[in-house]
Amino acid sequence: MDIESIMKMPVIGQTIASAIEGGREWGQTYLNDSRWWGDKDKMANNVIYQSTLWSVGEGIGSGFVGIVGIPFDIANTLYSQVKLASTLFTIYGIDTNSQSAQPLVLAAAAGVSVSELANQLGTKAASQAIQKALMSIPGKTFAQINKALGIKLISKAGEKTLVNVAKMMPFIGSAVGGTVNGVMMNACGHSVIAFIKAWNRS
Repeated sequence: MDIESIMKMPVIGQTIASAIEGGREWGQTYLNDSRWWGDKDKMANNVIYQSTLWSVGEGIGSGFVGIVGIPFDIANTLYSQVKLASTLFTIYGIDTNSQSAQPLVLAAAAGVSVSELANQLGTKAASQAIQKALMSIPGKTFAQINKALGIKLISKAGEKTLVNVAKMMPFIGSAVGGTVNGVMMNACGHSVIAFIKAWNRS
């Protein structure tokens, strides 16, 4: 199944919405926990650590599914990375509740920079300008931007499926899958933080 076909599946839109909501709730639990003393960087690093641990376990678990599990793997990676991005956005005080926040979360999870997103929208690389552009674009264009960002994110997740060929040998494959999941999740988390810090500076 190609990336375009996957992106057209209704379940992908539901997965993204569910991941953003789940991330917002998870981020709030950190913000409401007095043990962190309001240290957002420590919260963020712990979220990345927890997400990486979880994704390694998921990779090992799904390693026994074999090549048939590739679509599940992509959906699983998509959900995990969008949820992680939404959690980090929430921790750093960026509201993910509005419709215009969805492209921001997808862009950050896909490794798109603030300036790249501004270029796509044809506006200045400043958070206020990007927000204004996102809120004013027609619904059809909005959907196309979300689709383009979603495809970029899914294609990033799909790169991992090249490694899944190793899953024809289940025990080796499960170890490889877990390692790749963990590396991707860790990289995604730090990429999202870079996006957020650039967003807050712009």
